[in-house]
Amino acid sequence: MRLVLLVALLTAFVAGLSTGAVKINLLNMSDIERNIFFDVRLPRVVLAGLVGAALALSGVLFQYVMKNPLADSFTTGVSASSAMGAVIAIMLGLMPYIPLFALAGGLAGLYLVYRIASDRGRIQPITMLLAGIVLSTFASATISFMKFLSDDAVSSIIFWLMGGFQAATVSKDMILFGVICLSFLLIRGDYLKLDILCFDDTTASSTGVNVHRLRKKLFFAAALLTSFSVGYAGIIGFVGLIIPHILRLGNFVKASYLLPASLIGGAAFMIATDLIARTILQEGQELPVGVITSSIGGVFFLYLLIKRRKELFYFN
Repeated sequence: MRLVLLVALLTAFVAGLSTGAVKINLLNMSDIERNIFFDVRLPRVVLAGLVGAALALSGVLFQYVMKNPLADSFTTGVSASSAMGAVIAIMLGLMPYIPLFALAGGLAGLYLVYRIASDRGRIQPITMLLAGIVLSTFASATISFMKFLSDDAVSSIIFWLMGGFQAATVSKDMILFGVICLSFLLIRGDYLKLDILCFDDTTASSTGVNVHRLRKKLFFAAALLTSFSVGYAGIIGFVGLIIPHILRLGNFVKASYLLPASLIGGAAFMIATDLIARTILQEGQELPVGVITSSIGGVFFLYLLIKRRKELFYFN
């Protein structure tokens, strides 16, 4: 199965590089095609892969933190708070600083959700999910209010919120790659603890796992991944929900398999989705990537909700 994922990623990567408004023969490029390849196509495909990997990994981490199969960056409010910070940057005309504002918004949202969900230093997963929903609602309302106040920037805000990789650069690729590596290394030594965390907290604590410290670390890493992804690509929802569940169906259950596979699967999915967004319309027009992922994710979310409603219903 891991070989299948690698083949899928390689196939999507090659197809993404060669296909688009201008088809490029990778083995025989003209000067114009070479400029398009190195200045536009390659940074965009790499950024799409990195954002997909970051969102898929953050989704897995949120699901471990909350012990909830429906948790991801989109449903916990971190994406919305990051987007709110980015929209403030757009309103102020500070376009180059959008990632910093998104990071600040995401960390502020992270801190708020943590304060609401923690009791004497202990994080309550259900309270955290509810706090995330409240935060997402508030952030969405604030974004709508800012769009109402800013007539000049409203088109830029709407276009950015729908998600896309048009503004990809090599520097963004390098920074996001560094963030992914940092986050992955931060939690790489906790594979066994993550598997134990799937049981109840009492069992995990009895085996020597510091449950609450581990949740803080996972929550921070997931929020960091989400904030940078939103800052560079806008809101692209449900990737962290779709990819982990598909991988679990492929028997990637243990954390040592699931986390690396999520990176590869998320990258392949996002590159393929971006390719569809670039080619589905005629005359070189592009469909926002967030529209495609939200359409797929909405149907998938409903499927999970119906299939697993007995597991998610806690009252008799």
